[in-house]
Amino acid sequence: MSQQRIGDGPRDWRRRRGRARQTDAGDGGSPGDQPEALEEQSRTLFSFIEPVFDLIAIFYAPILIAGVIGLIVGAVLLAFIGSLKLYGGIVIGIGAVLVLLVGLSYFSQVLAAFFSRTGRYGVNTVIMTAAFFGLVALVNYVAFENHVRSDTTATNQFSLAQRTRDLLDGLDRPISVTAYYPDEILSIEMLTRQGKVETTLGEFARRSGNFTYQFIDPQKEADLARSQGITAYETLAVSAVGTDIIDLVQPTDGVYSRLEQDLYTALLVATETQQKKVYFLSGHGERDITRAAEDGYAKIREGLEVDNYEVATWHWDPEIGDVSVPDDAALLVIAGPRGALPESHAEALSLFVAGRNPDGELRRERSRLMILAEPDTHESFRGFLASWGIIVSSGYIRDEAGSQPNAPRTLRINNYTLPDRNEIGRILQGLQGTPEFEEVRSALQAMTSIVQPRGVRLGETLMPGAAALVPLPDPSGAIRPIPLALTTPASSLIDDIERIEPVEGDPPGPFAPAIYLPISVPGEQGTTNQIANVIVFGDSDFVSNENVNRGSGAALFLNSANYLMGDYSLVSIRDREFVYREWNLDVNEKKFVQFSTWLLLPGLMGIMAVMVWWVRR
Repeated sequence: MSQQRIGDGPRDWRRRRGRARQTDAGDGGSPGDQPEALEEQSRTLFSFIEPVFDLIAIFYAPILIAGVIGLIVGAVLLAFIGSLKLYGGIVIGIGAVLVLLVGLSYFSQVLAAFFSRTGRYGVNTVIMTAAFFGLVALVNYVAFENHVRSDTTATNQFSLAQRTRDLLDGLDRPISVTAYYPDEILSIEMLTRQGKVETTLGEFARRSGNFTYQFIDPQKEADLARSQGITAYETLAVSAVGTDIIDLVQPTDGVYSRLEQDLYTALLVATETQQKKVYFLSGHGERDITRAAEDGYAKIREGLEVDNYEVATWHWDPEIGDVSVPDDAALLVIAGPRGALPESHAEALSLFVAGRNPDGELRRERSRLMILAEPDTHESFRGFLASWGIIVSSGYIRDEAGSQPNAPRTLRINNYTLPDRNEIGRILQGLQGTPEFEEVRSALQAMTSIVQPRGVRLGETLMPGAAALVPLPDPSGAIRPIPLALTTPASSLIDDIERIEPVEGDPPGPFAPAIYLPISVPGEQGTTNQIANVIVFGDSDFVSNENVNRGSGAALFLNSANYLMGDYSLVSIRDREFVYREWNLDVNEKKFVQFSTWLLLPGLMGIMAVMVWWVRR
């Protein structure tokens, strides 16, 4: 009787045992059937726990729901609200205790569920899910601690230039930037610029521990703003901590495209980096660096100033014969001369290239000269260049395979003469220990620094009406011209500006529109000493205000200037705006692009649809 009631009773062992005891007592069982000591001992051990578990078993559903909610809420607090981490941990603990109590109340069912066939699959699923999320968390942790960014834009819009990174890595003093913006932004344009400023300053700060920045409302910090000379919103004050040096930076355009360049220049000012001087010669019809018209050089002057060079004009009066190049000239530029070069001026230039002052004394540093010629350059300038091993043609280059389709006289240069790394290694290894080693190494370094900065070859350079430059052999070996770029074999030299198409008798190419000219003198023990570096371009229009932003002309000019002045690792920081990138097509190419856009993709979709229908029919 007693056994039957126990078997029919509740499946929970605690309830079944309690009701079995009551049934046995009601059936007349005497206390003497079991030892009194055991009954007393069992009541003492479990009597205070059983009511609690019975209560949990009755209300298990709301308790379990409350526990799960506590775990979720606590996890959210820990993950997203840093100020409530303590309370998040407490809530998680409470939720875990509630879930654990329900599990202990139904321990037998939970245990059976885990070890049953379905339970094993469930446990396996839980373990696999936990392992997956654990791996995801681990990968994210490693990624956050060792993050690597990759800029996939063609012009590196969203990454710092190598020159900026080098400057930040070499900061020897703390630099502080204060950005003066109002707390309440006045326009969408200002909000956009502030976002770019904050992003760029953050990149600078992540690169160097000596760089810090802050945003301040100039109305709330009026005294600080006045002390730094702030008179307008959107002004960045760049200062060296512990000094009185302050350089102010303001937006140059609506999208702040030159922010990195301006910050770079401000850092150079704050760190008191010495400026090198670049002089543009005038007096012979050269280009004007202050002229803002299409044929002026105002924009390329700004590019040099952004590179922290001091740019000025050096005038030679044609009526005065006693002229000289200034002693502090790090680079002399002769841009598109139209007039004659007096003999006395040619002698002064020859002394400069030879590394000497007018009194015959050696210059303090190596001479650096850049000449931008034209097909109609005056004969006197042609004669000067010929004396140093370069012939400037009187015709212009017509490259049928490399001219702009809509402007046949405009030369498109994308064939830069640069051997690959393996070839460079073989060349230098073969010359190891010879007198020519340093000279060849310098030439290869020039080619790499100018036309392939940071390992990336320059893009297309557009030269309207470029003259061909022909190097002359020098038996002494002191002058060894090195072409920086070449036209295609389909090019010709046309001496009639009115004619476009080549005819029989026109000299065939390829031609060099840009040449690097290292000039050396014999040294001790068979070595050579380089006394001058000269770069000659066959065109002066490619960096005029009209063309400077087309293609890679500005980069070619500025990289050449950087190299000549010894800034081998300093590649100019270009504008970070989305520049207009030309796609030059001839008539047939345009038709192909047009009709392939209309028909190619729809045709492919139609063919795939027919194939699917054929397979499933």
